[in-house]
Amino acid sequence: MLRLLALPIELLRIAFYVLQGLLDALRSRNRPRFASTVLIKAPREAVWRFNTANLIVLNGPPVIEISHGPLPDDHGLWLTRVAISGQPRARAVSREIIRDEDRGIFTSRAVEHTLSVPPEDGRDRETGLTVEAIPEGTALTMFNELTIRSFSDRIVYPIGLRRMADMIKQQCELEAGTHSQLAAIANHGLVLSVLALLSFCYLFGLKSALLLSIVIALHEAGHAVAMLMTGVGVHGIYLIPFFGGAAIPKRAYRSEGRLGFIALMGPGFSLIPTLGLFAMYQATGKIELLKATEMMAIVNAANLLPIYPLDGGLILNALVGSVNRTFAVIMGWIGVLVGLGLAIYFQSFLIGIPFLLFALHRYLSGHQTIALEPLPLKGGIVLAFASMATMILYAMVIRGIWVISHV
Repeated sequence: MLRLLALPIELLRIAFYVLQGLLDALRSRNRPRFASTVLIKAPREAVWRFNTANLIVLNGPPVIEISHGPLPDDHGLWLTRVAISGQPRARAVSREIIRDEDRGIFTSRAVEHTLSVPPEDGRDRETGLTVEAIPEGTALTMFNELTIRSFSDRIVYPIGLRRMADMIKQQCELEAGTHSQLAAIANHGLVLSVLALLSFCYLFGLKSALLLSIVIALHEAGHAVAMLMTGVGVHGIYLIPFFGGAAIPKRAYRSEGRLGFIALMGPGFSLIPTLGLFAMYQATGKIELLKATEMMAIVNAANLLPIYPLDGGLILNALVGSVNRTFAVIMGWIGVLVGLGLAIYFQSFLIGIPFLLFALHRYLSGHQTIALEPLPLKGGIVLAFASMATMILYAMVIRGIWVISHV
């Protein structure tokens, strides 16, 4: 919740780095050093062990998993993998320069390698950290020094560095038992859900807000069930003010099949209560059941639209990404732009702001991402037909409601 309230500050920070990047570009400052320091209320040894471990898990949200291990065929080289909210996002090959626990210094230099995604492209990037015991706890300083290859580098690296330092501080203090109890309560999913319910009340009134919250919870429960079925695990389910909800995975999806199945199971699982409510209405004639059926059908059918990052967009991304990753990235951008176009057409800030943030995130993340294990042809056909069948069933329910309402 605190991160949600801090969103305007984060946007201002991005604007600051954009301005700073423009000034640095005008001055031809093409090898900057970005650094971020945080005070951690935890023992120096614990902070050092956490930051130099071969597996780092930051609970977030989003959940970030960073694994670090030696390349078996290249002596002295290490491969780092990063997954965010269950999706592999980056790989980097590096060579350690200094690892000195006594002085609290760790540095490494990125190496051009075919396994690196996105590629270094001549950035000559050096990264590192220092851990220093101070009276208040431990001072952690993280830095990146690199040769700029694109303007987005001037924004991505300082923002990512600051965000990573803050998340490491949060995780280390959580493990040490010194984290802020007030912040923990404020960031609890229940508090966020209450705020979401209040936002829905503001938009639609109390009765509709309660119904919408139930609809979203059932939808996200479908994603959660699929995550458990595929072994991905569930970190949590959150209602998000003015937006909807999200089910956060514990581990990486690893394959397009898992991603597509988990995306489909949100609206797929919700078919059961939707059809059940429609049948109950037909048996009893109670108008409340018809309204509940209508909301279930509309919310889930809208989520199946092939617009990234809706479930339909993720399913399309899984199908197309199994054939051509570049085309999948293009389709994702088309989906985001369609969402922005709808926001302009309906003159809706509530639609526009999320899609604007998705567009900004995609730009800053770059166009190259880790390719998941592709769907086999048979699996792709099954996923495509299952998605179409689910959409058709929702369309039939919506049409049936429309006919009943106009009799």
